[in-house]
Formats: sequence, C-alpha cells, structure tokens
Amino acid sequence: MDWLLIGKLFLILFLIVGNAFFVASEIALTSARRSRIKQLASTGNSSAKIVQILHDEPERFYSVTQIGITLVSLALGAIGIVTLTEVMAPGFEVTFGLLSEGEEMMRWAHTFSYAVAFIIISFLHVVGGELAPKVLAFHRAEAMSLAVARIIKSLHTILRPLIWVMNKSSYGLLWLFGQRDLAMNGEGHFSMTGEEIRTILSASEQEGVLNPQLTMMLRGVFDLDEHTARDAMIPRTEVDAIPHTAVVADVLTLFKEELRERYPVYQTSLDNIIGIVSVKQLLNRMASSESPELIAETIASPVTEVMMPAYYIPDTMPLSKLLKDFTNNRRQIAIVLDEYGGTDGLITLEDILEEIVGDYEDEFSPRNRHIKIEDKHHFNISAGVRVTELEPKLNFPFPTGGYVTLGGLINQHLGRLAKVGDLVQLEGACLRVLEMDKHRIVKVQFEYQGTDIHDEMENLEGLEEEEGEAQAISDESESKVLKLAANDFNDKDQPEELTSTS
Repeated sequence: MDWLLIGKLFLILFLIVGNAFFVASEIALTSARRSRIKQLASTGNSSAKIVQILHDEPERFYSVTQIGITLVSLALGAIGIVTLTEVMAPGFEVTFGLLSEGEEMMRWAHTFSYAVAFIIISFLHVVGGELAPKVLAFHRAEAMSLAVARIIKSLHTILRPLIWVMNKSSYGLLWLFGQRDLAMNGEGHFSMTGEEIRTILSASEQEGVLNPQLTMMLRGVFDLDEHTARDAMIPRTEVDAIPHTAVVADVLTLFKEELRERYPVYQTSLDNIIGIVSVKQLLNRMASSESPELIAETIASPVTEVMMPAYYIPDTMPLSKLLKDFTNNRRQIAIVLDEYGGTDGLITLEDILEEIVGDYEDEFSPRNRHIKIEDKHHFNISAGVRVTELEPKLNFPFPTGGYVTLGGLINQHLGRLAKVGDLVQLEGACLRVLEMDKHRIVKVQFEYQGTDIHDEMENLEGLEEEEGEAQAISDESESKVLKLAANDFNDKDQPEELTSTS
C-alpha cells in the first residue's frame, strides 16, 4: 500500500474543505444581517460581538478569506492534478498500449490522464469548494458567521504582517490608477438604500414573510421623505377657522358641528392666521374651575386670550422632517404656507400618521364622510378631499399632477374655472361637477366606467347606516360643558361669522 499516495489524496480532500471554509466564511460574514447580529451581541453572545468587529472592519475577513482561497486553490491545483495524474496514468498507459505501442502513444496516455485529472479537480473545486458552500452560507448566514468568527479573527492575527503588506500593495495599485480616495468602509458596505429596502419588502410580502398591511405601513415610513406637507395637508377650502373676534362659546359650538380638536384663529382672512385654539385645553381649563361662575367666565373669554401661537411651515417641507419637528417640539398642528406666503391649508400629526397607516376615523367621525354612494357605479364626493385619500377607497388610479384635491384635478384638466355640469374624462372613469360655491367646486360625481366592479367597492356598502351610527355616538358624547355653553349664549349677539372657506 502506497501510504504517500493515500496521504496526498487526503490532502486533496482537506484542501477542498479548506477552500469551502474560506468561501463560506466570506459569504456568511457579508450576508449576515447587522440587525440580527446586533441583537445577539446585546444578549452577551461573544461570537456575535466578534462578527460586529469584522463588520466594522471588513478588511479583516476579506484579507483572510482572499489569502486563504488563493493559497488553497493554488495548492489544490498543483497537488491535486499531479496526484490524480499519477494515479490514473498507469491505467491509461495500458489502455493506449492496446491501441499501439511506442513512446508517442505513452506520451498521449500521460497527456490524456493529465487532462482528465484537471477536469476532476476543477469539478471538485467548483462544486465542493465554491458553489455548495456559497449556497449554504447565503441561506445560513447568521449561524455560519457566528461559527467562523473566532477562526477568522485568529487567522487575521497570525497573518497580520502578510495582510498589512498586501493591503498596502493594493492601495498603492489603486493610487496608481487614480483611485486615491478609496478605502475600506464597513458601514457603507453593509448599509442599504431606501430603494433596496423597498425591494426587500416587496419580496418578503410576495413570499408571505410580511403581511400586506405591515408592508404598506413600512413603505409609508420610507415614502415620508418623498411626500411634502402639501400632499397630506387639509386644503384651505376644508379648513374650519375661528375669527379673532369670537369667544370660547363659539369654539365650543363649532366643535359640536365639526368635532375637531384644534382650530386656527384668523384676523381679516385665512391668509392672516394669528393663533391656534385647542378644545382639549379649553375643556381642561373649564373642568379645573372651582365654580360655575368661573366656567361661565371662561366661556365668555375672547379666543385671543386662550389661543396658542401658530406654527408656520412651507408647503414643500418633507413629511419626514415635519414629523421629526412635531415630535421634538411637541407640536400637533402647523399652518401650511404657499410660495407667496398665503395660507395653503393646515396639517396635523394625525395627517402625517395617516400617510403611514392609511386613513382611519375615530369614534366621533362619520366613516367615509366625503363619499356618498348613489349606486355601484356612481359616487358623490366632496371636491376638497385629497386624491391620495380617494384612491384606496375607490380602488381607482387617479392621474398624477400639480394638485392635491379632487377639485384641483378638475380645474387642471379643464384649464379654466369650472362650472356646474362640466365633465372631465379619465381613463376608466369620468368626473362631473355637481355643485359650486362661487368659484369653488363643492361636490363632484365620480362615475366608474369599467366593466367589472372591484371587490374593494364592497367596503363602501352600507355607508348611510355607518354614518348614522357614527353620528349617534357623536351625539351621545356631547359634554355637559357644551350644553352649558349653548344655553348661556343662545340669546347673545353672535360675533363675526365662523368660516371654513377663504
């Protein structure tokens, strides 16, 4: 028995396994999720802490794995081909000798055995040393990265002098080719762009890892950077405002009708908003009063004495920045200004959150209050409702443009001021102006012209009943304070008319 030959064969197997180890280590450390590794490290996992170090300084494992793969591959080629040729050559010599005798035929036998040895070693190297470990490491990235972390770190310590020389040599080569600003940056390598994260979300949803609702909310978070205050604001025509001459009783009366928590206070017109009055603060102030006289005094107070300063923002402000500002400064509402400094609308914290979680209504709000069903094809809609709010409710893709509301869409398509009866044709639907208030579109009819009615339309069935139920809840929730306000001021002179338009 030729023990030397057996040793060489075992050495070949060892080199294939060694190549597989370095390949799998590189793929595993590259693919391991940093969030998962960070979570494991926070629990005290020492291997996870080492992986974190390797992630922060990726040249550590890149250098080790590349040196390992290169040296092992060279050794496998040199030893493996020669050894297999030595094993197979006698057999091929006998086979070729049967065909013809002579030295020439023996040389052909040796060449053929060398070629076969090369093919076998290449196959074993590619399949066993490259492809299989790559697939395994990609699908078991976190587990394998934890398993190899200590070994890679130890090899880096042993090979540090050689790695230093090779790194300096590689940087010198890059310098020669004009790439002087390149350096290993672990954080940049492992970070992902927003678009990459969106792609991952879509793939996770398709594979059933994330449910559609969660995916929608996550997309909404990333879309905050792309959407501005103008996209989510309550348009000027839908703003319920209080004149500066009003008293607290008028605020409470408006609250009974509109059920909003905060109202802007204007002087002269909506372009001059001077403050914000909060119903919650008013009710808290009245509840803290020790006598009915103090409550009555509060109700009779001018709104200018109880209002808060208004906060103004441009309509181009990204929602992500506005949300951060609201959170840091404990704000709930902002006045949105157009490019000329006039009031374009207002936006609340709730409006921003709806961009993430979708539209929702509280227990006081009538559901789908902007939409009234005529039949399965026809819907009467408030012209001031945002197009982005309508799209999921009607399951209809409205065209994009420089508008926010349904009324803005109609005016843009007409190219002039609208009038009752005007028709705007869309692909798959048409819009008809039903009601005007001077130059402002109030109500629009949406007619669906497709052959099939989408299932999502069923969500709007029974709208009238739901609105009735919601209104009943609202009526039952009226407080004694509001009743007191109404009784005390029925016979008093009313101030300047409250407004919801410009």
